[in-house]
Amino acid sequence: MKGTRRVNLVIFATMLVATVVSSCNKRSQLLYVSNLANESLVRKQQEQYRLKEGDVLYVQILTRDPQVSSMFNNRGLSGTVATNMYTNDASYYLFGYSVSDSGTVQLPVLGKLFIKDLTVEQARSLIQTETEKFLTDGLAVVKLLSYKITVLGEVKRPGVYTNFKDNLTLFEAIGLAGDFTDFGERSNVLVVRQTPDGLVTYRVNLHDKAIVASEAYHLLPNDMVIVEPRKGKIAALNTPNISIVLSTISTLALVLNIILK
Repeated sequence: MKGTRRVNLVIFATMLVATVVSSCNKRSQLLYVSNLANESLVRKQQEQYRLKEGDVLYVQILTRDPQVSSMFNNRGLSGTVATNMYTNDASYYLFGYSVSDSGTVQLPVLGKLFIKDLTVEQARSLIQTETEKFLTDGLAVVKLLSYKITVLGEVKRPGVYTNFKDNLTLFEAIGLAGDFTDFGERSNVLVVRQTPDGLVTYRVNLHDKAIVASEAYHLLPNDMVIVEPRKGKIAALNTPNISIVLSTISTLALVLNIILK
């Protein structure tokens, strides 16, 4: 009987240790850029996004005379109205300027301008040039409103995020999503990018300082970031069930020993 009990205890202890070890986090798994020392990193030059059909732009023509400015601008974007209206994504599409299927944008007074395949700065320069044909003191302000990034998987707040800056890094996108969950795999993050030639994917290791030289470090509009789970997640999720099974086995072994005495 003692031998049977000893065997049962060994089996129970072995299964318990295996479960705990498989679900444990290592410190190295939770670090970003873990091989970074006191050094300067050469950052890869950011790829410039080029406008395409369906993009939405914020365009404002500013002058010293508010009445003159209102002639060149969408009335929904002027003065206090702009402050109140520009509070959600729906407002951006209602009062922004969309790039048509033909690659053009229709602006008050300036008319139809072809901006497809231009960068945002090039589009601003074109609109500025057209503005100067009508105004001596006109200033064109152009921003991309449809700069959206999708972050999915093992992050705390997965979803679609709108970026209002001219650029966005992979780390910033993860920050918008609330950082990784405890099960996020930092060494194999997937970035999916839509290009004119189809989908392009990148696998990046956020532990490695070489990330700053990756083409995926600076995200482009409509990029998708997918954080996969670590291998230990399934074991961790099953830990409560395994504990119940182990407890049941232990109880049955105890009852069996009592019966066989």
